[in-house]
Amino acid sequence: MVDRPWFPYLCTEVEHWRWETHGEAHFNFWVALSGEGYLSCDGETYPVEPGSFFVFSPQQEILAAHYSGPRITRFSAHFHPLLAGQVLDAVDGFPVLGGVVASLPLLQRQVDVVMRMAIRRENDVKLAGLIHRLIVQSCGQVDMGAGASLDPRVAEAIRVFREAPASVRSMDAFARSLGVSRSHFDRAFSKQVGQPPKQFLLNCKMIHARRLLESSSLRVGEIAEALGYKDIYFFSRQFKACCGLAPVHYRKSLLQE
Repeated sequence: MVDRPWFPYLCTEVEHWRWETHGEAHFNFWVALSGEGYLSCDGETYPVEPGSFFVFSPQQEILAAHYSGPRITRFSAHFHPLLAGQVLDAVDGFPVLGGVVASLPLLQRQVDVVMRMAIRRENDVKLAGLIHRLIVQSCGQVDMGAGASLDPRVAEAIRVFREAPASVRSMDAFARSLGVSRSHFDRAFSKQVGQPPKQFLLNCKMIHARRLLESSSLRVGEIAEALGYKDIYFFSRQFKACCGLAPVHYRKSLLQE
């Protein structure tokens, strides 16, 4: 960032990727090229899907994650909003949250050009100009309606499922705690997220289970209990159905890698 204020990169994240910041010192143009997930910033939660983009301002705190389906491939460009000494006044309203580009194929072709130039490091001034035009173009074509933030109750459900899945003992009671009926909650969540809340909660539990198996010395029964399971065998069956291996065998497979 010191010698390259316009720094782009392209990567495919790991399965069940999680990204959390605590305020960075630069702007960031962030766009998903494939995969699905969720991103929270400034008290709002947004779906991440191919074409979703964000322009983050310095010091914003961001939490993003992938829960199921194809892994997220994303393009990011850290930048300072200056080009040849001029502020990026052509871009309205930093930050831009929850935008969707008008043409994903066009964006992908432009990203390819940017990355080839970035790797060669031949002309940083030209690189800055390309990224500048990419940001201006994306913000100028943005469809903010398509990338609107999630209903606050759906967003709160995602937060609870992600951070404390064991706390949800009854989906009926949880829906009531949000001030809606179970049927209304199921419909709203499924419409905005693309899967029922019960399935999403299970995905979150299995992600937690995998992380505990990978990074802790807890026994399988202790992990099951920590995730709210009363029956270790039921937990093991669900884990195998989701991950392809029983918890014990999954942990052993890690030792063989």
